[in-house]
Amino acid sequence: MACCVYLQGEFGQSDICLGVPIKIGAQGMEEIVPIKLTPEEKAAFDKSAEDVRSMIKKLQ
Repeated sequence: MACCVYLQGEFGQSDICLGVPIKIGAQGMEEIVPIKLTPEEKAAFDKSAEDVRSMIKKLQ
C-alpha cells in the first residue's frame, strides 16, 4: 500500500514525508518496501520531493 511517511534516506530522500510503498501491520507501518525505480521514475520522485520542500518553505 502506498502511504505518505517520513523518509530517512529511503529512495535517496531524507527529512521529508512522501508517498512510498509500505507494509502495514497491526501496529501501523512496519517497513518501507524498497523498489527499483527507473531513471525517469527517480527523476520524477526527486522533483516531487523538491516541490514539497518548496511548498513547505512558502508556508513558513
